[in-house]
Amino acid sequence: MGRGRNISQQVGGWFERHHRFFIRLGLGAAALTIAAGAFLYFLPQIFGLFAPKLDLNQDLYSANRPVALTFVDAKGDDVGHRGAIVGQRLTLNQMPPYLPAAFIAMEDRSFWSNSGIDVKGLLRAVYLNLRAGHVVAGGSTITQQVAKIVFLTPQRTFTRKFAELLDTAALNKSLSKQQILELYLNRIYLGSGAYGVDGAAHVYFSKSARELTLAEAAMLATLTRAPSAFSPRRDLAAAQARASVVLRALVQTGAITKAQAAYARAHPAVITDRSVQDARNYYFDTAADQVKALIAGKPATGDLTVHTVFEPKIEEAARKAVDHILGKYGRRRHASQAAVVVMKPDGAVAAILGGRDYDESTYNRATLAQRQTGSSFKAFVYLAALEDGISPWDTRTDQPIDINGWSPTNYGGENFGTITVADALAHSVNTISVELEQEVGVTAVVAAAHRCGITTPLEPNASLALGTADLTPFEMTSAYATFANHGMKVTPYLITEIDDSAGHVLYRRTPPRPVTVVAEHVNRDLTAMLYGVVMSGTGEHAYVPGHEVAGKTGTTQNYHDAWFVGFSADYVTGVWVGNDDATAMGHVVGGSLPADIWHDVMVAAEKGLPATPLDRSQPEPPTDGSGVIYTASGPDGGYSGPPPPQQSQPQQPQRPRGGFWDWLFGGGNSSSGNPQGGQSNGDEPPVQDAPLRSPRGSGQAPPRWQQNNDPNAPRQFGVQPGNGNPQQN
Repeated sequence: MGRGRNISQQVGGWFERHHRFFIRLGLGAAALTIAAGAFLYFLPQIFGLFAPKLDLNQDLYSANRPVALTFVDAKGDDVGHRGAIVGQRLTLNQMPPYLPAAFIAMEDRSFWSNSGIDVKGLLRAVYLNLRAGHVVAGGSTITQQVAKIVFLTPQRTFTRKFAELLDTAALNKSLSKQQILELYLNRIYLGSGAYGVDGAAHVYFSKSARELTLAEAAMLATLTRAPSAFSPRRDLAAAQARASVVLRALVQTGAITKAQAAYARAHPAVITDRSVQDARNYYFDTAADQVKALIAGKPATGDLTVHTVFEPKIEEAARKAVDHILGKYGRRRHASQAAVVVMKPDGAVAAILGGRDYDESTYNRATLAQRQTGSSFKAFVYLAALEDGISPWDTRTDQPIDINGWSPTNYGGENFGTITVADALAHSVNTISVELEQEVGVTAVVAAAHRCGITTPLEPNASLALGTADLTPFEMTSAYATFANHGMKVTPYLITEIDDSAGHVLYRRTPPRPVTVVAEHVNRDLTAMLYGVVMSGTGEHAYVPGHEVAGKTGTTQNYHDAWFVGFSADYVTGVWVGNDDATAMGHVVGGSLPADIWHDVMVAAEKGLPATPLDRSQPEPPTDGSGVIYTASGPDGGYSGPPPPQQSQPQQPQRPRGGFWDWLFGGGNSSSGNPQGGQSNGDEPPVQDAPLRSPRGSGQAPPRWQQNNDPNAPRQFGVQPGNGNPQQN
């Protein structure tokens, strides 16, 4: 007890002997605190003394932000954006008063009175940063945010914070409060690529910021802290709840009344449906990538205007067709995705749909996804055959074929007997397709495909005839455009001109010199054969009333991929249907869902256009010399009705020489190719259930042979439009 008192006395004596030191220490701390407070109080003025005035000749509205790409169509209409979506530059007088008030209430209530730096906010940020050991808070005013937007990077360092304060003082010295607020409201990033309140108003509400309601303005004011996380597209209910907080802040600041806030809560903001605009993003993603390549190394001033050949009507038709067909049949058929490409015969790309929903997946299946093409690749096999002198009306026998142990078969083991080459393509007969490939040589098929625009390397094996090559829908559509373009080489293009904001033309497309890659008479023969696919073969679901169309179905092994690629005189369209994980679909063939989507797109594309016939051959069908004309093969193989005269068929198919004139007048000799090994692939199976749409025409199927003894009768090719109900396949 006594010992404890002694210690206390000793301590007390020590403090008494050194009390003057502690008085001086306290006075020094107080003086330092007063000095620090005075420094902070006069901080804006201190920075103002050293801050230079801004060069107001520079465009503060576009400095230090991504270049804005504005896409226009051939009519000059604004159809899309990439990079910064900036909208119009609006003054405060052009905005409803509660719009700037909402941002001030949430971001900087002392905006009109401070000198660009909020000392209280800065002290609070210093405390939080010291406690965390690194920069976690900024304490930024609206003027400071403008300084960051216009001059700085988003990095959080003490050096950058000092630069920010200096730039803030420069802004406060050079611009009025109204100018600073206008710059802020036109530059602030609000998510989904939108910069400024007008850009955001168009993105979220499809209107100008001039027309925003109180509830909509409050919702935009919630996006400054975390534009992506707080996006109303991510969670609309949560965004509406945050908007209610803004309304309360507006009441607290006196910007609105409680009654106005209550009305806004009773009528919360809702975002507009962006499905139409989002579907266009697949096209503009591709176009934006091309812009970089086309103007690489060229100096540009400000934002860019990109003139395209985009056709909104066709893009929307593609979106609706995919949404309708997959929405109705996709779940039942286990088909979740589709891609569509539409271009004109000269290569002008009118539409690209890279998937079912851009909001769910931005992956562009039209330009990036390489999938097996199935029988749609057979067009190049038959092209090579025609170029080698084989006629569409030559006959081949559907018979077993063995190539180094590989024996392709038809779907379900079906046998078509002896049929014409044209019918073999129309009904996608695998054995005859491989046989023709072997006759002309696989390398000839590869060369034909490459001449038509296929740039992907192709493996020269026998299974190539059945479409084992992995190609994109864009590449396949471009290659088929060669046939629609009368055999002329096609270079696809999306962009015709690029201008900068100063009016400089950075790029202008020059049409390439015409180059023939498929002889005219061969192209007309192949077009006639592809026309027969739609009129009497596996592609009847693609039939477009009032317009001649041609194309080819494609289905890969185990139904992993299904295609229809074809053309009219006006447009070329490719459709792919499948799953991203390459799982098998439920008996989806090229003649079902893809052909239905293709039909819907082409009906919309051809609406209002004159019925222009295809440039196709109209040959005299083969006869037996007594007037019997054989026009098409049937689903059971061979011919129906009275049997044709018996003819001796050689074991190996004969290949006439001489091309077009031998086709018309007969003649030629034959030879056969060497077999090559390869992998097998799927064939073109018939549709397994009821047709998805009523087939063209009605009544009984036309006979596959007919008597015609009139020498002046019109020439025929397969089944003519309106003659009945062709086989579903």
